[in-house]
Amino acid sequence: MKVRRTGGIFYSALGKNIPYSRTFLFALLFVLIVVYVQIEYDSKCGNRIKVIKVHLGATRKGIQVFFENNGRYPDSFNEFRKLSRGGVWNKMIVDLTSDKQSDVPEYRQLNDKGGYYYDPNNGEIRLNLTRPVKEYLKWYNGRYKDQVPSSW
Repeated sequence: MKVRRTGGIFYSALGKNIPYSRTFLFALLFVLIVVYVQIEYDSKCGNRIKVIKVHLGATRKGIQVFFENNGRYPDSFNEFRKLSRGGVWNKMIVDLTSDKQSDVPEYRQLNDKGGYYYDPNNGEIRLNLTRPVKEYLKWYNGRYKDQVPSSW
């Protein structure tokens, strides 16, 4: 017995339509689209986190160079940004969901308000986000989901 195709999607050897075949194909297509969108979202968020980490590393090195040139750390992060004449620090990412901006909030304590924590006594700078990434990016399931941004 052969399986024959005659106008429908699938027909059995007896010539009858296989039940729910269209529903199954639509459900399969829907699942594949959802998986694709999730992978793209995780990739986009993961790339953003990598960029934030690179910027933090560059900022820390810049503050260290400032210290070596001036014998002191900047009194504020904004002082450092002004004296460095923009560049990488002209616009910065201040949280995990928005684009770069020029208004960069600075705090002297970690309070989870976004922006940056900066300590002028030792030049320490951190992203001021104290909860795991998965709490800021609800649908993100990548490798950074359990990391706390202020620990980067």
